[in-house]
Amino acid sequence: MSRCKGGLISTDGSSDGHAHLVVLQGPGLGDFYVLEGEDFVLGSDPFRADVVVRDIEVAPKHARIRRETGAYVVQNLSAGERLAVNGEALRNSEHRWLCDGDRIFVGDSVLEFSQDDPVKAQFHGALDHLINRDYLTGLLTKNRFDEELQHHLRVAVAEGKPLSVLMADIDNLKTINDEHGHLLGEAIVGEVGRIIGELHSEGDRRATRFGGDEYQSILPGLTKEQALAVAEEVRHRVEEYAFEYEGTPANPTLSIGVATCPEDGVTRNDLTHAADEALYRAKRAGGNTVSE
Repeated sequence: MSRCKGGLISTDGSSDGHAHLVVLQGPGLGDFYVLEGEDFVLGSDPFRADVVVRDIEVAPKHARIRRETGAYVVQNLSAGERLAVNGEALRNSEHRWLCDGDRIFVGDSVLEFSQDDPVKAQFHGALDHLINRDYLTGLLTKNRFDEELQHHLRVAVAEGKPLSVLMADIDNLKTINDEHGHLLGEAIVGEVGRIIGELHSEGDRRATRFGGDEYQSILPGLTKEQALAVAEEVRHRVEEYAFEYEGTPANPTLSIGVATCPEDGVTRNDLTHAADEALYRAKRAGGNTVSE
């Protein structure tokens, strides 16, 4: 089995040497993965896969990609499940060196492998951000978030694992807009979103701007008690943050509702409704609080 001349990674420490995958076809169209590390599992299970392909035809642990002496190798981990490179099938445990531009066929998805092409990496990264990120907060767009929640929830229910959802709302934004103008209000919405994003940057946590000044997030694997602790940290960070826009300070606060699968529901609609009801309880309690 021959290796590709173009398969070597950069050794100067720059990010240009990182290989990446982009979904060209399938439910996760446009998804972009930077391969930073030595060994990755590709699959549909967010609890067990490093590269999570949002495709129900993909096995939980479908393939392995690893870096060996300056090149990348793909190996089939799933007996009986389809895996092919450029149309050539890989049987169970069979592996193949990857070349720049190779296409990996897995489930109903096609992923393109690319390496040592910083222009292409920058293009795909920018396209991914344009398609999947909210312009104001940098959080996931609502459509992309809903797809992620649906996928994580399906896995959590199938494996009997908890999954929690947060719904948050800025308490006093209307007063801030009325007193200081909507530009300050817009800046606050963006900054609160970035605070939430920082606290959801680990693992498979995801967050979105649900509406104007409302936010929703997913906490896979977290129980109600654990999710309440995360929600309290988010609330506290917002309360303590020094908000300011063009010299005008503001002191927004956040109310948060928490719901958990399976006790509060096992569907996206049920969990969203339960978290929303908890949010209203937090509002009725005076705001700047967390409720379940």
